[in-house]
Amino acid sequence: MRTPAFAAAVTALTASCLGMFPGLSAAASAPAADPARNIVTNAATKCASLAGLHLDAAAIGLPTRGGEVDSATLDRAGPAGGRPEFCLARGKVRSFGRTAPDINFQVNLPTSWNGKSVQFGGTGFNGTVVTGLDVAPGFVNTDPAQGRAPIDRGYATFGSDGGTAVGADPTGSFALNREALANWAGESVKRTRDAVITVMKKYYGTRPDKQYYVGGSKGGHEALVAAQRYGDDYDGLIAYYPATENQAMVIDWQRIWQQAYGRPGGYLDPAKQQLVSEAVYRTCDGLDGVVDGVIANVRGCDKAFSVESLRCPDRTDGSETCLSPAQIRTLRTAASHYTFKFPLANGVTGIGPYPVLRGADLAPLMLDGAGDGEATGYYTLFDPIIRYFIQQDPNGSSANFDYRQYEKRIKQLSRLLATTNPDIDRFARRGGKLIIVQGTTDMAVPETLTDDYYERLAERYGPSIRGFVRYYVQPGLAHGSGRFDLAWDSLTALDDWTSRNAPPVNPVATDANAANGNRTRPLCEYPLWPKYKGHGDANKAENFTCAGHRQR
Repeated sequence: MRTPAFAAAVTALTASCLGMFPGLSAAASAPAADPARNIVTNAATKCASLAGLHLDAAAIGLPTRGGEVDSATLDRAGPAGGRPEFCLARGKVRSFGRTAPDINFQVNLPTSWNGKSVQFGGTGFNGTVVTGLDVAPGFVNTDPAQGRAPIDRGYATFGSDGGTAVGADPTGSFALNREALANWAGESVKRTRDAVITVMKKYYGTRPDKQYYVGGSKGGHEALVAAQRYGDDYDGLIAYYPATENQAMVIDWQRIWQQAYGRPGGYLDPAKQQLVSEAVYRTCDGLDGVVDGVIANVRGCDKAFSVESLRCPDRTDGSETCLSPAQIRTLRTAASHYTFKFPLANGVTGIGPYPVLRGADLAPLMLDGAGDGEATGYYTLFDPIIRYFIQQDPNGSSANFDYRQYEKRIKQLSRLLATTNPDIDRFARRGGKLIIVQGTTDMAVPETLTDDYYERLAERYGPSIRGFVRYYVQPGLAHGSGRFDLAWDSLTALDDWTSRNAPPVNPVATDANAANGNRTRPLCEYPLWPKYKGHGDANKAENFTCAGHRQR
């Protein structure tokens, strides 16, 4: 339900002035010039000296047994326009309990440093070291100048394996260890950051002027961990399709999957998936003013399209041109809001709908060559979590899982894992900036889940939220790809906002799908969506306006 505070925040979208959080100091809001480049002299010698560096446990804000840098090698500059020279150091943070995995990290220290650092988030169950050498979320790969990785722009960068490496053991089995589970829940964010700050101070003689965290999905969850739990440590955060409520998603993934694979006739083969997709787009594609293969007005689509229009007249599954009752139940299960039998952390009471009738690709739910559903994206995510996180039994099973039987454990996990707490006061007071990005066709993290979190923020902070949070929703973007594969230089937008007090103004999204001719659209703030003006080139953002409301 929208409140007056949320309505005020929405109204503020049209205001030309920037709402400020009441606790911000003048120093935090004043424009700041870029720091001069820090040029490391005798870089080869200095880099080599990092090997064997001891990391004192007292410098790490959560319990550890300290750590060390295992190796450090100078990576020489490549050809003109290539990667600049940097020191690549690898090390570990030793777990506090000796049975938990260590946190392995990599930090990349450019010889010509811009004084800032970027910490990269993880993915899935973590367990593999994030190198920090990749691009930030939303990079514009059509523009080499903007699409360059942060290390190539002079940022010191780093990432870790989150302290969840399992070797040859089953995926997710780390959760049987309490410390490893806590690291996956977000504590590795702090442990990694504090350890690497020690390395940077040794190499540069100072800590970064600006510390950023960037990530998507699990990494987006970790960016919100940084905002909610470690707000004093970060100046700017980027969270793409953040997995804010793990237990809510697991409950619903399993529920939807069970309808598709555990009920007779619930599965939709590729032909039936195509049937649904074509019907949805035929009805909804033009609701935003132009037929372009993207459904921007998704709430309008909810009203315009009924899956009942595809029901087989004889209530059987004997035709490729219609759906059986069981298949319709699968789609309705996914396309509805599900209310839990008990509340989760921070008062979360439900989840959904998933965008199966809003233009999403159904393959993450349905794709499985073996036909038993165990190769689907949903199954590979929820099965380890049910067995190792919830049941805490390597021999457990998700086959007939009933979450109501595990209320105490699920509530406990929700309190540990969830990033649905709207209290980011400390982050805001120190001048921190947060950019959240979500796609409308995401079948892993539904838009509605991210909408709900933003609305909690808007309820707490009112119109002042735009002084430190921007939430963008891209139609056609799924979980890292999609019919409109969003490309946007989110890091430059964040850096301009934090370093120069220049918030994003009318950002433009580029479609990275080459087949679409690198078309552009305005990147609209929630609850708005890009609407075609009715004239001009429909491939250019200038001919669209951010309009409409996402009424439920």
